[in-house]
Parts: sequence; structure tokens; C-alpha cells
Amino acid sequence: MNLVTQLRRGHLLKHTDLSGLGLELGPYDQPTVFKSEAQVRYLDWKNREQLVRECTHPDLIEQIPEIDYVVESNRYGDYISDKFDYIIANHVMEHAPNMIQWLADLGAMMNDGGILFLALPDKKFSFDKYRQDTALSHFVAEYLAGVEAIPREHQIECEIYYDEAFVNRPMNVRDKLNLDRIRQKLKAPPHVGIHSHVFDSDTIESKVLKPILMMGFLTFNLVDFVPARGETGGEMIIVLRKEPPDVTLTTEEFYTTPASIEKRLVDAQSRLAQAEGALADARRDLADAESRFADADRKVGETLDKLRVSQAELQASNAAIAEFVSSTSWRITAPLRRVVTALRGNGTRGHTRAG
Repeated sequence: MNLVTQLRRGHLLKHTDLSGLGLELGPYDQPTVFKSEAQVRYLDWKNREQLVRECTHPDLIEQIPEIDYVVESNRYGDYISDKFDYIIANHVMEHAPNMIQWLADLGAMMNDGGILFLALPDKKFSFDKYRQDTALSHFVAEYLAGVEAIPREHQIECEIYYDEAFVNRPMNVRDKLNLDRIRQKLKAPPHVGIHSHVFDSDTIESKVLKPILMMGFLTFNLVDFVPARGETGGEMIIVLRKEPPDVTLTTEEFYTTPASIEKRLVDAQSRLAQAEGALADARRDLADAESRFADADRKVGETLDKLRVSQAELQASNAAIAEFVSSTSWRITAPLRRVVTALRGNGTRGHTRAG
């Protein structure tokens, strides 16, 4: 089991214990849930024999499971009468030409309280990175018009904006905008890997998912959303629960433009850079203060050492004086010292009078 599948399972198991009947769409060689651990069934456009025959990696063949439901369109309910407690669709929703209808059909195949687990690519990490996000108005128009096939608009969009770096080719705008080339592409059947819609995990919640739920097209609540990250394979995780929707969406969230979001991000990055600069300055100031403190501390230490030496010398002098004053010679010479003192006093007074 690879890392991406492990991450998917981790998010899935937060919302279901895999009890009841489950359905996984297009598992190919990487089922999220195995039949050995749960009552799960698999759906695909081809049976196992066809998938094995078309597999270009022989080492993956053993991992391709038997397919329980082989369908010929996105209207799965035309082929399946069972009801499911959870449905898993990894990298499927972006291929559905009529996304709202596709989600509604899945909801109709689920028991109340059931979990719909979706993993889909963030355009920033795929060959769609130059395409514009599919707008809410586009989804609504397709649903109301009952679109069943991939619109020609998307075929042209893919041709013009496909990131050639994914197939190790350089991007050349002249080739991309060649009208003859575009006409030729439109004559051929759509590529099986074409994405009918593209999403950005920074905006899909407020621009697509919540508005669709608020408009009453679906009986789902958004219970979990995990943005795409490079280390997670560039895919986002969406978890919906079948129940009456209770959605909160502010006017500001819905009408904030991607440019505004980008500007806020740039502003936030600028403020972060300023904060980091202030922090660096503070660290330098702290280092200078610590250096000055160390110098002052050293000088205080030297002064204290000198003071201790002076105190020791003073104590030694006081001890010597005390010893001398208490000596016999000091006591014997006391009268003589008094006479000398008196004479000095008289001499001073006489000198004053003479002057």
C-alpha cells in the first residue's frame, strides 16, 4: 500500500468504520478498501479482463480486483439498484461532464447518513495548472441543461493550456494557438484522461462546494476538507455526509476574488518578512546586550577582586595597629607622647602670637 492510499484511508476511517455496504469507483490497482476487510464492491467502465489486457505494467496486474459493476455512462443508477453506506471516488469527479448531476446520482445510491469520500487533484499540482478554475455558473448551467458529454469548450481549453512539462515537452505558444491543430484535436474522440473541470483547494470550498449545497441541488453536508499539499500527491480530500445540508457561507467568502486572495497572501508574506526582520534585529540587539553585559560583569568581577584585596590589606593593617596599641611599649611611651603633643600645641600658639 503506497503512501497516498494510506493517507486516504486515514481520512476515510475518521468518518466510517467500513461497516455496511461500500462502493469504490475505478479502483484499478489501488483500492482504498479491500474485499478481505469489508463488504465493498467495485465499479468501472471496464471489467477486469479488459483492464488487465490494457495494463502496461505487468507487476500491477495482480493488484487489479474483479469489477462488480461495469457501467457505460456516468449515470451509475441505471446499472445499480443497491444502496451503499459509503462510496469512495478517487480522481473521478474531475472527469464527470455534469458534476452536480454526478453527485446527485451518487447521493441517490446512498443510505441516509452515508459517507461520500472524494479525492481529486488540485490544479496547481497537475498538468491543469494553467487552466482557470471551473466557475459555479458553469456547473449550474451544465446541470440545468442536462449535459451528458464533455463540452467542446473543455477540449479546447485542455489543448491550449495543457502543461507540456508533464510529458517532457517545451511549451510553445505558437503551437498551442495553432487553429488547425485545435480543429484536428476536436475531430478525434476526447482523451480518456481529460479533466472536464479543474479545482484549486484554496477556493473550492467557498466558490463551488458550499454554494452548490446552499442552492439545494444536493442532500449532503460538507463534514471534512483537507487541502492539497505536495507531500500528499497534490490531491485534496472532500468528505460529504448524506443528510440535509446546513452550510455557512459569508458574502465576503463567496465574492472574494482569487486576485484578492493572492494579494492577501502577498501582504501576509510581506508582514511575515517584516516580522522576521524585526526578530533578526531583536536578536542582534540581544546579542549586543549580552556582550555588553558580559563586559560589565567582567569589570564588576575585577573590581570586586580589587576590593577584596583592599579589604584584606585593611584588615591586616587594622590587626597590626590593634596589636601595636595593645603592646607594652605603647603603654610605657604613653606619657612621653602626651608631653610631645602638649609641646607641639604650645609651639603652635607661640608662633601664632609672634606673627
